[in-house]
Amino acid sequence: MMLKGLLALGLIGAGLLPAVPAAAAAPLDWKPCDQGPTIECARLTVPLDHANPRKGTTELFVARIPASDQAHKLGVLTFNPGGPGGAGASILEAGLGADLFGPELLKRFDVVSFDPRGTGQSSQLDCGPVLRPGVPVFPRTKHQYDAMVAASRELGKACLAKNGELMRHLDTRTAARDLDAIRAALGVEKLSYFGPSYGSYLGTTYAQLFPRRVDRMVLDGIVDHAQGSTRFVLSEAREMERGFDRLAAWCAATPECALHGKDVGKVYDAVVRKADRRPLTGGVNGDQIRMALPMFLPTLGDQAGPWSAFTSALAKASQGDGSGFVGGSYVGYPESAYTAVSCMDFPGEFRGYADVRARLALARAVAPRVGAAVEGWVMAASCSGWPIPPTNPWKPTPISDVPGVLILNNTHDPATPLDQAVSLHHQIRGSRLLVSDTYGHTSWFNSECARGHATTYFLTGKLPARGTTC
Repeated sequence: MMLKGLLALGLIGAGLLPAVPAAAAAPLDWKPCDQGPTIECARLTVPLDHANPRKGTTELFVARIPASDQAHKLGVLTFNPGGPGGAGASILEAGLGADLFGPELLKRFDVVSFDPRGTGQSSQLDCGPVLRPGVPVFPRTKHQYDAMVAASRELGKACLAKNGELMRHLDTRTAARDLDAIRAALGVEKLSYFGPSYGSYLGTTYAQLFPRRVDRMVLDGIVDHAQGSTRFVLSEAREMERGFDRLAAWCAATPECALHGKDVGKVYDAVVRKADRRPLTGGVNGDQIRMALPMFLPTLGDQAGPWSAFTSALAKASQGDGSGFVGGSYVGYPESAYTAVSCMDFPGEFRGYADVRARLALARAVAPRVGAAVEGWVMAASCSGWPIPPTNPWKPTPISDVPGVLILNNTHDPATPLDQAVSLHHQIRGSRLLVSDTYGHTSWFNSECARGHATTYFLTGKLPARGTTC
């Protein structure tokens, strides 16, 4: 759910949600960022616990690109780039706003984002890798399962000792309240919002908590909080298997592919089996190679780049050199906030080794080659022994009183399959679902048609006609 290079059950009725008080206004002191005067940066102090401000505070790094046509400005367009762990303000500060939004939106909106607590240049969380190298990820025995759980518990306890109350307040509902504190500090009554990947869940949560503070909202590459951990894994596994088949077909048709003329699937299977028996050069084992799949398969517009990198790494690995997978796998991935937020919102909820074995068998049944090598399993495995109970576990997010929300999804998105978007569409009354018949993670970055419809919606407030597709 992380947008690489920029950068997933109790029903609570919308009418039964507790009232959420408005965030206290705290004006932002904007100053030019390092990139120059067209990008402004600021810091905002917010409570660690919005329900109990006496517990202390934490700091958010915020950035904005002021609308180039202030006289005809439509408002504030906020965004979160995905993750968990995507640092949106740092993306703006790096000068990537033009690539993200284009001249029309930058002309009519102040574009604003923030690094969520624990990420980027906000209060930092640095506790070690998401999945520790050498620790079992897909346990084949009770002993391996116990080792996976113990590693998760050890990481969580060390992180808790180092970060205290920050660790206990990293869930998405807290991030949504931080976003509303930014709204208050900006002095506006409503926000528009763009949320790709995990950012779609942050946007959904904001709309549920603060429905009357939403102006225009586009959610893309949907993470549906209603599905639960097992469905989350199986849905991804099925679509990731199809993604692997697409990669193999691309390689067969592309002379520049490092494995052109070979059966990519058979090479992958042989390499993983070999690395399972004995780590390759660089200390890379089979699980590390498996967990490279959710890094490389869900492409953002450009398939040739990540698929070339993956097949080149696989070709080297077939000769015993695993170095191409070092730094390119969720095993060893250093973003601690990814795990910390996931454990609050997307827990694996394992009930012991028998449960894990059954889920792995289900994943192999729907995806014989990929199995459970998906982000849903990254989250479940890394949270298997987490010492802090989830504060926002799996449940639907029904919303009934927001303006029309535009939901985007591709027919073939390996990271956030279409069924999640369909489910969320039914949970948000009055929403409009626009499906793009294309491959890749998110429509905004893979479909010019979908991006055009979303841009028009942001500029006019009018949803695409029912039945519109790309």
